[in-house]
This record gives sequence, structure tokens and C-alpha cells, in this order.
Amino acid sequence: MRHTASQHSIVKKNIPIVYEDETLCIVNKPYGIPVQGGAHIAVCLTELLSSQLGTAIYPVHRLDKETSGLLITAKSPEAARTCRTLFDTKAVEKEYTALCFGGFSDAAKNTAAAVSASKPQVPASGVINTPIIENGVAKPALSTYRLLAGTESYSLFSVRIQSGRMHQIRIHLAGIGFPIIGDDKHGNFPLNKQLWKTQRIKKLQLCATRLRLPIHGKNSLFTLSLPDHIQTAVDSLGLQTFC
Repeated sequence: MRHTASQHSIVKKNIPIVYEDETLCIVNKPYGIPVQGGAHIAVCLTELLSSQLGTAIYPVHRLDKETSGLLITAKSPEAARTCRTLFDTKAVEKEYTALCFGGFSDAAKNTAAAVSASKPQVPASGVINTPIIENGVAKPALSTYRLLAGTESYSLFSVRIQSGRMHQIRIHLAGIGFPIIGDDKHGNFPLNKQLWKTQRIKKLQLCATRLRLPIHGKNSLFTLSLPDHIQTAVDSLGLQTFC
């Protein structure tokens, strides 16, 4: 079965729900809301959703505060643990859309081995397996990416992750020369500052737009259109789809 949903702006105490049953609730997490509470966090998604649904909510996986998109939550600790086993067995597919600095030459746009104008050895689709450092230890990480649209200066990628390391997509794309626009931790700080001055684009341009997992014995697919802040940036920067 297939489900679609459009991005909504943040409404006070209202988290957009994409799918809900007696054990799970899949939401469209808005930009700027942390998933869980903690020190110096006044509001978080689990608290808002718990109040909205009238039941306790437990996150199954995580999204950064600045990342929007599809997020799985559960209504009990048991349901959360069961769903996490799906991640452990690779039964869940997660796909993100990222708008990045860095462009591809016109001659390369229609080839499977497109060459970046700024990073000559980077193809338009491929695999990144650079380990991610967590707590001082290098952990294996795997991301596959595909160029969706772009200009000489900017690129829109679809990225699937086979592991769930913190900031994995942000680190991996920056590592091949395509830092995500608005990334204030792993991005290109001078270009972020310049783009804010010229285009007023500041938010992190990363969204979880596609999710596939088995629910009640059926393979279920959930998709989102780009959130307003990313679609606006894509339009203002003049990206053209060529893949």
C-alpha cells in the first residue's frame, strides 16, 4: 500500500500524522522540533504528539532537530522494540532528499558517470562507505546517493542510508564535496553565510521523504513532497530536473 502526504507548517501542538494504528504512528516531523526532550529543550515532538493523541509516545528512530520528514513512533515500549528489530534486520528503507552546494557540468548531467565541476571524480550516483566517528570510534556507515536535479552551483540528491549513524548523510555528502545547504556543523560555513545574505536561505535543506517498512504483513510505502523551505530554495536557485 502507498501513502502520500504534503508538508504542513508547524501548528502549535499539532504534528502532521501520515499513518496511525493501534501500535504505531508515523508522522511528518516539522523542521526545528527535537524528537525527544532534554536539558534546555522546552518542547519536543514526543511530548506534543503524546498530548495530541492522548497516549504515551516512544520514538523508534531519530531525526535531527533541523531535519524534517517521516518519523516512526510507537505507542508502547514493546511496540518500539519490535519496530526497531525491523531496522536491525534491514527491513526498513529510508530515503532522504538533500539540497547541496556543488554542481555538475552540463555535459555530464545525462550520463550515469557524471563529473562534478568542483570534484572531478564524483559520479552522479554512487555509494559512500566512509566510516563515521562516534565517541572516538570509527563505525561502519553506508549511504547510496543519486543526483535528481541541479545547476552548475547546486545539486539535489536522493540518499538512502543502510546504517543510522549520527549526521551520516551530512558527513557523507560533505565528504564528497557536496555539503548540505544550511548545515551549521558539517557544511560550508562561508557559502552558508553568503546564501543567507543573497537568497535568505538558512534552514538545513534535508528531509526524510520516503519510508518503506512491513506493517501487519504488508510492505507499506510512505512518501512526502518536499517541505516548503526546501521547495522554495529549489525554485529560487533555479534547479532543473534531469534525472
